Amino acid sequence: MLSDTHGALSPLTRILQEVDQNTLIMHSGDFLYHGPRNPLPEGYDPKGLATLLAKFSGRIVGVRGNCDSEIDLELVGLENAASALTLLINDLGIFISHGHMKHEVPFERGIVISGHTHISLLRKDNGIIFMNPGSLSLPKDRTGGSYGTIDFKKGIISLRNGNGFELKTLAL
Repeated sequence: MLSDTHGALSPLTRILQEVDQNTLIMHSGDFLYHGPRNPLPEGYDPKGLATLLAKFSGRIVGVRGNCDSEIDLELVGLENAASALTLLINDLGIFISHGHMKHEVPFERGIVISGHTHISLLRKDNGIIFMNPGSLSLPKDRTGGSYGTIDFKKGIISLRNGNGFELKTLAL
């Protein structure tokens, strides 16, 4: 689970090298453009990032963030991305939005993934797991950059820093 990559290629390259052909990549928006309020992130290469993400176009799902334009989303293969989407994987509901707009969560048990704040979060509340993977490129917390993983075989959801170190894990 990724969010708020904002065009930074280098932090994402190592993580995506570890992705196998059975991995689904979920991105909660703000793919390429850094936005007018953010500095240029280290490793800023939106064209390179678009090329890298397009290689995963059959295995990436994502939503439109507040900094995403139609052309940005077209370059990563998600030109029809909505502001929110719901998936059902192994009988578990997964709701993804960027987090800058209000949406009703369509279930009482599942995972809600959002970004926007660049602050990582993983907590469970009344049967719903809330995950903000943070940002690998422009983190606004003390992780140095973060992302999330779900391992359906082990039944866990984890928050990791940019080096892959596990910061927090919860049971699904």
